[in-house]
Amino acid sequence: MYKLIIFCIPVMALFSCNVFSAKANGGSFNSQIAYVVDVDSGKVLVDRNADAVSSIASISKLMASIIVLESGQSLAEQVVIEKDDVARQSTAHWKLNVGTEITRKRTLRIGLMSSENRAINALARTYPGGREAFVEAMNFKASSLGMIHTHFVEPTGLSPENVSTARDLVILLQESMKFPLIQEFSTTEKFDVVDGVHAPQPFVNTNPIVRNELMDVLVQKTGFITAAGRCLVMEAKIGGRNIAMVFLGSKGKNARFRDALLTKRAFENVN
Repeated sequence: MYKLIIFCIPVMALFSCNVFSAKANGGSFNSQIAYVVDVDSGKVLVDRNADAVSSIASISKLMASIIVLESGQSLAEQVVIEKDDVARQSTAHWKLNVGTEITRKRTLRIGLMSSENRAINALARTYPGGREAFVEAMNFKASSLGMIHTHFVEPTGLSPENVSTARDLVILLQESMKFPLIQEFSTTEKFDVVDGVHAPQPFVNTNPIVRNELMDVLVQKTGFITAAGRCLVMEAKIGGRNIAMVFLGSKGKNARFRDALLTKRAFENVN
């Protein structure tokens, strides 16, 4: 059901090993901002506007997840989705029903894999000190990691004032890699929420590369709001090496995923 035409062989045939020779401006990529790094060597393979400050949409949820896991709160504790958690500006198809009661662990899984705004809002609301303290913790963590161009005003990424740079987001990817649950949850293909009250609520991963197992993805997050365009951050194992990818400001629903697959094909061809 989720197979996408964009990943067919005819498209892949367009990719070539010449991609990395144009790393100065990332000329072969669709995204306005493209930044690809060989994490193992530190070598920058593609750099198009890596230091441009941009809205990052739901990429924000990676930092939110770090704050949840570092809080020390019980992951087995029940969290109830309340009316205050509803993101009125969200157009997401899959949404947790108000009144759903699930563990903090499952709430975090849904928030990461399916970019569920109500889940992340509930996690922020139930954080010690509430939502304001949660966002403050996100900004403190960003600062402590050296993400000097990153700022959050809310936890989900629905605000265009959540901003960062591609270079900063590679730092965020590396920090996310330290948390096995973030790796697991962000790469979960599908998950059904069953609370005994509502009908089973199905959720799927927002990343078709994960859903279709087209790459050995270690950690990832997608995002979209109008101000940010289509966004994707991802670290994957390619040719035995850890490759970090950031694509921001992509036009068209699938352009960011094409850029990721182009990276995979190009890296495999030059190694």
